[in-house]
Amino acid sequence: MVTETAIHAGLPNARLPAPPWRRIGHGVWGDVFDLGDGSVLKLVRHHGGIGSGRDILFGEVRALDLLRGLTSPVTTAALHGFGEIDADAPALEDFCGWIRMGRLPGVTASALLADTRSRDDRITIMRRIGEAAGQFHQQSGGLVPEGAGLPDLTARRLSEITDIVPDMRVYCERVDAVLHGADPHPFLHGDINGGNVLFADPAAPATSAIGLIDLGEAQCGVTEIELRHLHDIASSDARSDGMADAMIEGYAATTGHTPRPELLTAAYCLNTLGTFAIARLGTVPGLDESGARQAAMAALQSLGDVPDEKRPAGGGSRRAVCLSHHQNTLRDAS
Repeated sequence: MVTETAIHAGLPNARLPAPPWRRIGHGVWGDVFDLGDGSVLKLVRHHGGIGSGRDILFGEVRALDLLRGLTSPVTTAALHGFGEIDADAPALEDFCGWIRMGRLPGVTASALLADTRSRDDRITIMRRIGEAAGQFHQQSGGLVPEGAGLPDLTARRLSEITDIVPDMRVYCERVDAVLHGADPHPFLHGDINGGNVLFADPAAPATSAIGLIDLGEAQCGVTEIELRHLHDIASSDARSDGMADAMIEGYAATTGHTPRPELLTAAYCLNTLGTFAIARLGTVPGLDESGARQAAMAALQSLGDVPDEKRPAGGGSRRAVCLSHHQNTLRDAS
């Protein structure tokens, strides 16, 4: 694991304060350090999950630039600086770039749920996450300049999943057809999960201000994509009854839009297919490929109108997934 001293020496143009720092995050795509001056440094890896680190890096930079430190009721970090990492920094060879941004206060939703014993309190937390997703959509909807929209990552991710697990082609086509059958919202966070939602006041979750972090998957798309992790958040243990519904209800109460069941199911299928593809890549230690495949197939069967698993790939769909990376190029966020 790269040391703070090596990072400081390898990023002279970032003008970082001298270590020691505190590592506060370690995930598939990178590491995050508290620099001790009210800011954090994120290092983004070349490879991690589906897609490329460069896409994640510039996706987050563009989102933060558009949001410009969004405040109240949902807060996002202020962008302080970013850059790509030169090949002549051998200690940082696993990383493609860095982002420096303001640090947001709070406790993650995952940690708060893990420490909350009361079912009613846990449902309150889930409802507040749904409300926050809706509030973010209300705040972000008008921030994308006309003609300069965020990318449609759904089609690209399904294409990349198909490249990794070709036998899932027909299922990806079905999911793509459903998720592109409704009008998109111009600005989704794209990855609202338990680790990316911060409760500024964990003692009062129902009214707490919320911070959203990790915007590398920011995109346009149907709003149900924003709720694709709700089952993962809700099923952290056996006390999950009603929790997913609470998140949906919170979103609906805030926006006046009730998420559509078929789109929610398709969004969840997108999530499980992605997990299966990451398991196939082997970039997450302990992620079982067989179990991930079973979870994906179970989700897909609930979508309906899906071919039997034994059916050869290549069946028709209302909208075929574009399988060429050349036709799904990233809009340059830089």
